[in-house]
Amino acid sequence: MSENKTKTGRISFWKSCQFATASLGVGLAYSLANTYFLYFVTDIAMIPSAIMGTVFLLTRIFDLIWTPITAGLIQNTKAKCGKYRAWILYLVPFTGIFIILCFTKITGSPVWVAFYYGVAYLLSYGLLDKPAGAVKALMTRMAANDQERMVLTSRTAQFENIGNIIFSAVALPLVALFGGGNEAKGFFWVAVLFAAAIVVTYYVTAATAKEYDVYEDVKQKSKTSVPAKELVKVLVHNPPLLFSMGIEVCRYLGFMIYVSTMAYYFKYVIGDMGVLTMVSTISTAVCFVGTMVAPAVSKALGKKNTSILAMCLYAAGLLAARYLLVGNIAFFTVCICMVYMGLALQTCVGIVMYSKAADYYEYKTGVKAHGFVMSVYVWPVEIGIALSVPVVGWILNAIGYVPNAPVTADILNGLQNLVLLFPGLLCLLATVLCILHPLNDKKMASIDAELAKRKERGEEEI
Repeated sequence: MSENKTKTGRISFWKSCQFATASLGVGLAYSLANTYFLYFVTDIAMIPSAIMGTVFLLTRIFDLIWTPITAGLIQNTKAKCGKYRAWILYLVPFTGIFIILCFTKITGSPVWVAFYYGVAYLLSYGLLDKPAGAVKALMTRMAANDQERMVLTSRTAQFENIGNIIFSAVALPLVALFGGGNEAKGFFWVAVLFAAAIVVTYYVTAATAKEYDVYEDVKQKSKTSVPAKELVKVLVHNPPLLFSMGIEVCRYLGFMIYVSTMAYYFKYVIGDMGVLTMVSTISTAVCFVGTMVAPAVSKALGKKNTSILAMCLYAAGLLAARYLLVGNIAFFTVCICMVYMGLALQTCVGIVMYSKAADYYEYKTGVKAHGFVMSVYVWPVEIGIALSVPVVGWILNAIGYVPNAPVTADILNGLQNLVLLFPGLLCLLATVLCILHPLNDKKMASIDAELAKRKERGEEEI
């Protein structure tokens, strides 16, 4: 299919579901890492949190540098199996192997063992972001308009939440079943199961998107390539993209801090790890509902206002849980449901705002770099991951946390600040950025109208 082929017609419900299948595997795999990787490393592999935080940061710096370069490669890829599908078909099985290694317990010098887990994470979840970027680029190929973009982003968010719900309901029971009292063994076999799931689900998405991908003769000059110098301009001379990236960095960093530490919160502040399954299942179910209503909310309020609402819910839920009725499970669950409703709305509208930033750059310059812009969406995710683990490690060390040791009142207070206050403040900052975002719905409509006129005039896409 050529780059200039016109896309018409509504994407069917079943096709959108098939396209979103990869997100189910993403929900399983990333939930495992986000919820239990840090716990596995500190409390099962017994690596000091400060060492793990420092080593993890060093390994992630490489990924942060490599991500925009990879986004450029995705934009300019030529492959017989498709510009974007190649990144799925060849890379996902490789990452699956390293997901398993992330939850394989090894022993030795703390520094070298920490380095092992840092590299394993980099080559699994770090690399898995790249096929995710390719999927988002394929979304812009499939969708003929903003409404279809919203449908596809909502559907992928729904499937990711189905994966999250399944994970919340079965992860710990499966660890207990497979491990038979040995947590290390249990987490290993759960990782094997989820790694297989990520490969199968991504391949279903790749098969569904086959007709929409870009196919060019590998021996000829690409018509869709964008020079590296121009790609730099796409980043630095694109205010809507910079604001959207800032919002996502704050949101992901806050969420990653929360989700990677809530096991500590339930173990020490609540005093019952078993409640974690209930709260996680309820909140992810609310998140799923949020993805169902996101298109309607966006249509009623507009994309920018929906983003503002999302981040307000995010921040209010975290801060209320920190300071009001501490220890009350019912109130805590309500607050976290607010957070996950905000998460659902922003996940759906945030990706569309990225695509509108690509439209804005095309409107300003005539350069079509949607593949690059959508691929670089994963950069804020990686920044959030890269910063969250060392930040958590350093704070745990600063408050005097020792795995499985009795906790003092000061440590309990520090854990509450770590899990809820810091993420809440980051989401508050994201709310401010949403308010200041330069693309409102009126501006977006004028950009769409101008691009439609250019298309009618038959102007060549670059």
